[in-house]
Amino acid sequence: MPPKQNKKQMPPKQNKKQMPSIMGSAKGQNLTRSEEKLVKQEEEKKRLEEEELRQAAEQAEQERLEKLRLEEEERARIAAADKARKENELPELLQILEGNDLTVEKVNRNLREMFKWQRYMRCDGTPDPTVPQEINTFINLSKENQDVDIKSLFEEGRTILQLLDELEMLLSDTPPNELPEATANQYQQTIWNLQDLLSNINDKATNTLLEKAIDFVDIETGNMQEVVTDENITLCLWANFNKNPRFKGYSFVRHNVEFELPKPLAMSDIAVRILHTHYDHISCRSPTFYAHQRAFKIKPTPIEIREDIAEKEVLLADDEEQKISDEQKTPDDQKVSDDQQSLETKLSAEEETKVLRLTRTKSAISTSSKEDMDIKSRASSMDIIKEEAEKSLLSTVPTEESLLPDAGVWHIVDFSQYTPVGGVYYFDVLKLPPQPKFVKGWRIVQLKDTGLLTCPYPPELIKEDSSVTSDEKEGENLRVPPAGITIKLPSKALFFEQPKPVRWDPEGKQWRMDGIHSITYEAEEQILSFKMDTFNIFTLVQRYHVNMPFRSWEIRPLSKDEAILTVVAAFTKVEIQIKDLCQLCPLPVEDKISNLRGKWMSASSLITSMINAGLNIFPRQDSEKYVKINAKNTQLALNLYTQMALVSSATAFRYSKWNFHSDEEEILLQACECLSNEMIAESEWSLFMVRPERCHKLKMKESDEEFSNEIAENTDFYSNLYHMMRGLASEAAKDRILNVDHLFYNSVRKLLEATQLITHTVEVN
Repeated sequence: MPPKQNKKQMPPKQNKKQMPSIMGSAKGQNLTRSEEKLVKQEEEKKRLEEEELRQAAEQAEQERLEKLRLEEEERARIAAADKARKENELPELLQILEGNDLTVEKVNRNLREMFKWQRYMRCDGTPDPTVPQEINTFINLSKENQDVDIKSLFEEGRTILQLLDELEMLLSDTPPNELPEATANQYQQTIWNLQDLLSNINDKATNTLLEKAIDFVDIETGNMQEVVTDENITLCLWANFNKNPRFKGYSFVRHNVEFELPKPLAMSDIAVRILHTHYDHISCRSPTFYAHQRAFKIKPTPIEIREDIAEKEVLLADDEEQKISDEQKTPDDQKVSDDQQSLETKLSAEEETKVLRLTRTKSAISTSSKEDMDIKSRASSMDIIKEEAEKSLLSTVPTEESLLPDAGVWHIVDFSQYTPVGGVYYFDVLKLPPQPKFVKGWRIVQLKDTGLLTCPYPPELIKEDSSVTSDEKEGENLRVPPAGITIKLPSKALFFEQPKPVRWDPEGKQWRMDGIHSITYEAEEQILSFKMDTFNIFTLVQRYHVNMPFRSWEIRPLSKDEAILTVVAAFTKVEIQIKDLCQLCPLPVEDKISNLRGKWMSASSLITSMINAGLNIFPRQDSEKYVKINAKNTQLALNLYTQMALVSSATAFRYSKWNFHSDEEEILLQACECLSNEMIAESEWSLFMVRPERCHKLKMKESDEEFSNEIAENTDFYSNLYHMMRGLASEAAKDRILNVDHLFYNSVRKLLEATQLITHTVEVN
């Protein structure tokens, strides 16, 4: 048996955690050449990757630094170019504005001279309202005229209205420097005299019909009911001959007028007059009427601005000298100087208007040169003078409490919130004059030179009876039935909501809302019914800001020196065609103001006509108190309207929704070049940002979801919108801009300033 062999002794088992290091070392010692080569290749590859990453990082850093350098150079270039443009563009813009305003002033002066010559050469028998001798002779002869023919009286009334239009046009279109204060006061007094004369003529026509009312008695009713119409008035008369105690009222069916007669008057010799005048000569008698008519004053020209600055420089220098010498004066001298200074600080309306235009131009010029800094300092001094002048003006206007101390102020119509629309209604109860009698074939008429006599209502008998106590008087007055009336809204005025009837207070000279009750309104038929405590003059008022704020707007060229302004207001859409004159564009279907549409007139006349017709899209200076606005820098907006007018013959503008979300110092709007009457594609519109210091085109579009102020490629900063549009325009568009008609520019500017589209267009939720 072979000898037993010893088994090979196995090494002890190692811990698994120690295995990799041992095996790794073993592998490191036993690597073949191929394996060593692969390891070296991997290490080289890793080193190359790290080197590439390092080089990429260095290159990215170099590119970043280069980009920053280029951006810095670009900003420096833009700043230098912007500075150079401002030094050239702002003086050029001011020079263009001066030239345009001087030309417009010259043309208007020639038109006034031509009108004056035509008036002098007119041989139609009408007087010249500007000549006191002629107009006084006309008024006296009219008062002494014994002609009582109704047609002749109405013809004379039309003549008076023409004379009133002439005077009002002279007052509104003549610059203050060409119309002395004494002459303006004379014209205003002539207007009041002619208005009184027209009222007397209407009373004379009424009295003429009533003196022979027996000839117009209706067989069916036994009373007289007669209607006389004219293009300017509608006269409805009813005379009580039947004296039916059950009579309640009468309806003039064809003219949509109905009245309710109080029972105490059913047995009286009275007549009821409802006279509707399509003009309003009552509101101007209110002391507060003209206090709210400052929204559409003519702005001064740049020449007037510079002259005004020079005048204020002298005043400020004098003030400084005055302060230095005040300490050396005696008390008497000091008192005299104080009085003189108080007179100097009372600026006229013309000076106040110049101050407003100065502040408008100040923002565009303030960054150009050292002279602009002087203008800014002068403007601040002017603001102080303006505030003192406003306080002085307000102190001279009688307050509503002083006018009506015993009545609530809240009942008085505020012309800043409401505007009369549709003319005035004279609702009177008159004493019936003696009627002709027929005796043996003779017609006997009792003549009385008393004119129209009103019948007081409620009756005054209770007040005259001393035996009746005050409590009984008050109870009796409460039991007096009111006078009722029903009318259809005037056919030459637009009402976008239910109007408010208001009555005239002859003592306080105010429109009032109290004393009117039981108001009902049928919206579809536009029938308004109400009752008054007494017979009175009344009118209908509508909210002044009923069509504000606006929803959108656009101004687009139609041809050279012709454009159309479209405003989408709260209740309606308004289109105004603009040339040297303006017209309200006609509609395919006639509406209530078709007589106004398609009629060419000046911008000022169109604004007044639209407000009187109820189509009001012209805010006031205090409109922000009554309607939501998109607050912007006032001076920037006024400058923008002027620059838009300069380029509106070749550039279209419209609102931008992003303007609602921008700061007060930023105005955003859309614009594009437009040389034809074709519709503009959405892709052609570009977005522009206007700031006080510069204007530039944005890269984003109106349809983008998020706002970005990144400047568009291949464009530069400009100091104002005018030069930007001119710089981006084609040759044909640039030719239109450089040769814009001065009267066209003036009309566009007036309408843009009157509508205030930038601030009164807000986002609709």
